[in-house]
Amino acid sequence: MLALNRPEARNALNSELCGELLAYLRQAQADDEIRALVLTGTEDIFCAGGDLGEVASLTPIELRGFLNDGVRQIVHLIQTMNKPVLAALNGPVAGAGIGLALACDIVVACEEAAMVIAFGKVGLIPDAGIMQLLVQNIGLLRAKEIVLGCEPIAAERAAEMGLYNLVVPEGQFDSAVAGWAERLANGPTLSMGMAKNLMREAARMPYDAFMDLESNSQSLVKTSADHAEGITAFKEKRPPRFTGQ
Repeated sequence: MLALNRPEARNALNSELCGELLAYLRQAQADDEIRALVLTGTEDIFCAGGDLGEVASLTPIELRGFLNDGVRQIVHLIQTMNKPVLAALNGPVAGAGIGLALACDIVVACEEAAMVIAFGKVGLIPDAGIMQLLVQNIGLLRAKEIVLGCEPIAAERAAEMGLYNLVVPEGQFDSAVAGWAERLANGPTLSMGMAKNLMREAARMPYDAFMDLESNSQSLVKTSADHAEGITAFKEKRPPRFTGQ
C-alpha cells in the first residue's frame, strides 16, 4: 500500500511529494514481489489536489515543468504499470488528485469520498489528465457537465456516473479495499497488466490495428507460467495459484 502522506496540507501535491510518489511507483513497477498496488491517502482525505501555495509561486514555465515532469509522469505510470493499481479513496478527492484516482484500474471509495473539481473557481483548467480520463470514462457531454459546472460530486453519484467502481460505508471500507487488493494480487497479474494496457490503447486505435495487437499479445501470454497453471488447475478442478510469471 502506498499512502499520500502530507496530512498537514490535506495530502496536496507539491514538488517533493510528486518526486517521492514517482520514485515509489517506479520501485513498485520493478519489484516482482509486488503483485498489485493500493494507492490511498492519510487521515480523512485522499488528496486535495495541487498545493496552491506552491503553484502560486511558480512562473508559467515552472508550472509547465511541474506538470510535465511530475504529475504527468505519475498519471502515466499508474496507467501503464504492468500490474493492477487500486485507488482506495479514504476521503474527498480534489483537483489533480482526481487524475491520480481515475488513472487507477479499480476505484473503491468510502461514502465521504466526494469528488471536487474546483479548477474553475481559481481560474484554471483541470490538469493531471483529468479531462481526457473523464471523456474516456463517461463521455464528452458528462465530462463538460463536471468541468464546467465546477460543483462537488457525492461518492454515490460518482459511482452512478461510472467514475467509482464501489462505494461503501466507512466501517466497511478497509475490508472492501483488502478484498479487492487480494483478488487482484492473487490473479494472473502478467495477463492483467497486459489487458489493462490493451484496453487503454483500444480507445485510440483503429479496429484492425487493435485486433492485431490483441492476437499478438494473446500469443505471447499463452507461453506464460500463469497460463500453464490456469490450465492445470482447471483440469484438476482446483483454484489456480498464479505467480505473475
